[in-house]
Amino acid sequence: MSYNKDQIFECYKRLGSIKGVCVETGCPPYIAYIWLRKAKLLRENDKQQYGTSSSKLGAAAEAEFQQLVPEAMAANINLEPNNPSFDFMVGDLTIDVKYSSIRPSDGRWGFNTARNKALVPDLYCAFFATAPGGKLKDGYHLLLIPHEMLCVKDPVLRPDDRDNPLWQFAIEPAALRSTLLSMAR
Repeated sequence: MSYNKDQIFECYKRLGSIKGVCVETGCPPYIAYIWLRKAKLLRENDKQQYGTSSSKLGAAAEAEFQQLVPEAMAANINLEPNNPSFDFMVGDLTIDVKYSSIRPSDGRWGFNTARNKALVPDLYCAFFATAPGGKLKDGYHLLLIPHEMLCVKDPVLRPDDRDNPLWQFAIEPAALRSTLLSMAR
């Protein structure tokens, strides 16, 4: 073994990809991935390529958010790798991007909030995939929910329950950018 963790971390910071690290150091991707994940250094593109199916879908939601709001600053890249409190900043607003597909077991979407964290986001931007495969490109509902307006720790929503108060936070993807920019300082 001609590599160690520190070399892998330095190489990843310089090259920005697991593939590049593995080519340069000879480290197998399964070792590099685990070391980088545990050190909380993984970037979204590597989560999409090497992560679990749920982490890939979550990373896809963050990529979709970034595409919808190109001015958003990615906290994981610019502030702290794997920032535990939020994913993006738009001006002074902190936004935690959430993803959910319809759970086959009970037919609902849901996500966990930051209620137990010291620093909570201003807003949750929830992507609820509508297609059975869970891919956002096949359709989704988008909700923009202020943290303080959530009454439950782990909100759930059913597609057919239009009386659920969470639906009042629905926003068209095309309106997300202008809405966030108008709210931010």
